[in-house]
Amino acid sequence: MGCTTEIAYCGLYCGDCVIRKHHMGGLAGRLLEAIATPAFAKLAAGLPELNPDIFEPLKNHEGCRQVLAAIVHLDCAMPCRSGGGTSGCRIRECCRQKGMNGCWECGEFESCQTLAWLDPVNQGANVANLRILRDKGIEEFLAGKKLW
Repeated sequence: MGCTTEIAYCGLYCGDCVIRKHHMGGLAGRLLEAIATPAFAKLAAGLPELNPDIFEPLKNHEGCRQVLAAIVHLDCAMPCRSGGGTSGCRIRECCRQKGMNGCWECGEFESCQTLAWLDPVNQGANVANLRILRDKGIEEFLAGKKLW
């Protein structure tokens, strides 16, 4: 059984979130710190000469640093309902402005453009969760399978 604070405004279940489960932001930060050194830059430049089949991608380690810097911003230590989640989330702000506990309380969630960005991420799983939350309630949602 889960906790109601683990239900994101958008209908996703924070307890199943890959970002939170694996502490991605912190891991990315530590790795970014380790590879952002002159010593690593020298290593990255030299290793492709040793074994190009394995180490050729190290020539592009700056691109990796940019990706890691973006992942650092995904750090999420707690559910969005408890102050965590992505900063500036338009979904959270919309629900708060409307005084709603979540999108399931809104009659427009099925066609909401604010929620639309999630579709490529989870192929409509959050909308399916929102339907369950709306139709069956929080307790039944928490007791059942949660899509992510």
